Amino acid sequence: MNLRSIDLNLLVLFDALIEMRSVRRAGERVGLSQSATSHALDRLRKLLGDELLVRTASGMEPTPRALSLAGPLRLALQDIQTALAPDRFEPAEAEIGLTIAVETHETIVVLPLLVEEVRREAPGIVLTVRSGSLEDILNGVDQGRADIAIGVFKGLPDRFMTCRLLSDDHACVMRADHPLGRSPLSLKRYLDAPHLLISMSGGTANAVDDALAEQGLRRRIVMQMPHGLAAVIALTRSDMITSVTRGVARVFAATAPAVAMDLPFRVPASTFRLVWNRRFQADPARTWLRRKLVAIAAAVEAARDDH
Repeated sequence: MNLRSIDLNLLVLFDALIEMRSVRRAGERVGLSQSATSHALDRLRKLLGDELLVRTASGMEPTPRALSLAGPLRLALQDIQTALAPDRFEPAEAEIGLTIAVETHETIVVLPLLVEEVRREAPGIVLTVRSGSLEDILNGVDQGRADIAIGVFKGLPDRFMTCRLLSDDHACVMRADHPLGRSPLSLKRYLDAPHLLISMSGGTANAVDDALAEQGLRRRIVMQMPHGLAAVIALTRSDMITSVTRGVARVFAATAPAVAMDLPFRVPASTFRLVWNRRFQADPARTWLRRKLVAIAAAVEAARDDH
């Protein structure tokens, strides 16, 4: 294929189509009408010799050919953007999008604070937060769909860069008038209670379950859901309890009639890390984002330790 015959704008649109899975929304992202976007999609199909996106019962879905192209083209576009970007990054003047992939709901401790600072210092930056399994997240970082990831990452391949974000102990959370909240929580009462597991990645266990398993014990999980807000609502309307990091427990207790209690067994503190693609180690915008997150997490830990 002769590169001189390729309109770079078509590749930008292709990236948006794969991301949005919608002709209308992809057009809105790149500033085209729906008619112009449909016309450009036709050109893309002819250029690449594939349907690229097909309509299904669940909406527009990419073909295998489109999926194989998505990662390399996204990285190529990011390389072009990085090459053309000014050497200095001015947050107040930046008009870019940055994507954060999160593996765990514990990000509720730092992400709202990040949003506050970004809106104040860099109002032209659009933040997108995504969740997924560990595999999905690392693939996203690999392929450039995510600029940074937050989670409990262990044994990462060398192509990833990583640094510590924060560590936190664990606590049990339940509705404010829960019968178990009237006295210190015993191990038997804890194990007998119905448990809610919050898992953004779809995992069926966490550090609490691992600690119980070491003692040959298992809690009774009756519900699993991916989002903290939905979990808070479920807790306040049921006799379920949940086990989360203390930072999350404080957020829950501050936003709903809920209380946090000490766990009746020891759980090692969980450490959360930032992960990013080594290729973008020196990119000024992504460096700024990483430094922001690390500074916010340090402030959260310092405030916690002062209490």
